[in-house]
Amino acid sequence: FKLAHSHRPCTKGLWIWSQPFTRVGPDGNEYHLILLDSEGIDAYDQRAQEGVELLSLAVLLASMFVFNQMGPIDEAALDRLSLVTQITKHIRVRATGSVADDATELSGFTPSFLWLLRDFYLDLVEDGRKVSPREYLETALSPAAGSGPGVQAKNQIRGSIKSLFPDRDCFTLVRPMHDERALNHLDELDPQQLRPEFQEGVQKLTRLLLSRGQPKRIGIVPVTGVMLAGLAEAYVLAINQGAVPTIATAWQGVAEAECRRAAAAAEDTYRLEFNLEGTPAEPEVLLLEHLRCLNAAKATFRSIAVAEPRVRAAAKAALLEALQQRFTLIKEAALARASAQVDSALLLAAQQISTAARLHSSWADVQAEVSRAIAAYDSTTTGPTKWPRLTVFLQQQYGHMVAEFMQKIEASAEKRINEARMAAREAEVNLKRAESKIKSVEIKVKDLTTAEDQLKRELEQEKHRRSSSGGSLGGCFGCGAHTEPHM
Repeated sequence: FKLAHSHRPCTKGLWIWSQPFTRVGPDGNEYHLILLDSEGIDAYDQRAQEGVELLSLAVLLASMFVFNQMGPIDEAALDRLSLVTQITKHIRVRATGSVADDATELSGFTPSFLWLLRDFYLDLVEDGRKVSPREYLETALSPAAGSGPGVQAKNQIRGSIKSLFPDRDCFTLVRPMHDERALNHLDELDPQQLRPEFQEGVQKLTRLLLSRGQPKRIGIVPVTGVMLAGLAEAYVLAINQGAVPTIATAWQGVAEAECRRAAAAAEDTYRLEFNLEGTPAEPEVLLLEHLRCLNAAKATFRSIAVAEPRVRAAAKAALLEALQQRFTLIKEAALARASAQVDSALLLAAQQISTAARLHSSWADVQAEVSRAIAAYDSTTTGPTKWPRLTVFLQQQYGHMVAEFMQKIEASAEKRINEARMAAREAEVNLKRAESKIKSVEIKVKDLTTAEDQLKRELEQEKHRRSSSGGSLGGCFGCGAHTEPHM
């Protein structure tokens, strides 16, 4: 932040230091400290309304409000803080309710208050006893004695400060240098040129600010950077529209927006975590994958959704419903793809089994082909309908397969029977032919036998006749005579 070298203020409105400071809270969690520089409430070119609005905005955004002035606390300083009494008129806790109720409840949302007294030159001693800056502040805020409108006005300012800032403290810093001309160029000087008392005071002030500068909270909920920006936008919009900033309304809008952002991030986590390709299309397996991704989504939601339990619960319920609907669509699509795979695999198995029943002559070969078809089906299909449909399929296919196989066996047997019948008929014809030939031969043999017997008888007769007549058959044949046989 710039330092002014003239009577003109160098800060207009509210400025934010560009680089947050990383801190660790009492619970061990990291948070970021953001510095805001506000335009003074007593600038000469500033309207009174602008001062109240700036003060209201600074109080609404800060977790620690540092009000710095030069010199001790006196009536003039308290008068400059008279704008504090008007904060309750420019800030509402809730959209409904009275101003008095808001004034009472507002202290629960105001930041801690540190009154920084620069160029402080007084000795903090009272009744011979050294007092602390905090005691000095409390003494200055004690009600003034007396009565009348003036005293009442002063006490009203004191009462407003004490009411709005129940957590308050005070700190003093000595003049950084005695050289008036050097004071106009403090930002150009080496820090070692500053008074040691001032350097020591700055170090103590830094430690005090870092120790007391805790995270901004609305109720029990810590405010993140995104939420702080949302609150600032809501407050500024209300102020620019001439309305009174309402803490509850602005906070609810920011909290709901943050929960929506958390829900969107949780849905992205669920979508990226869900392993569509590697998860079998089985209802139990899909449910387990859904629960795994659901836990990851819940963790993402918890890490982002910072709001009251009621707002978080509503956002979480909407998130769970959305994720359940997404899971239902995922499951239906997966089961539909699995059912299509079953259809295709069963069609292929039917073709294989039918072909085997037609081509193989052995029932064992057909059974082996069925086993191979079932193994292929098992390796390529998933889903709840996988085994029930295979059971129905096999019941149907076995009937067709047995019928085809028996038909083939019957056709083959009938063919062999026909061939045997033809062979039998042919054998019968051949037998008849053979029998006819045998009979013919037998007749011829019988005729020959008869002729042979006749010839034998005739020879015997001839021998007998020759023998009876005394002739020599051999001499007769030897002389070549021809005689007629005697009858």
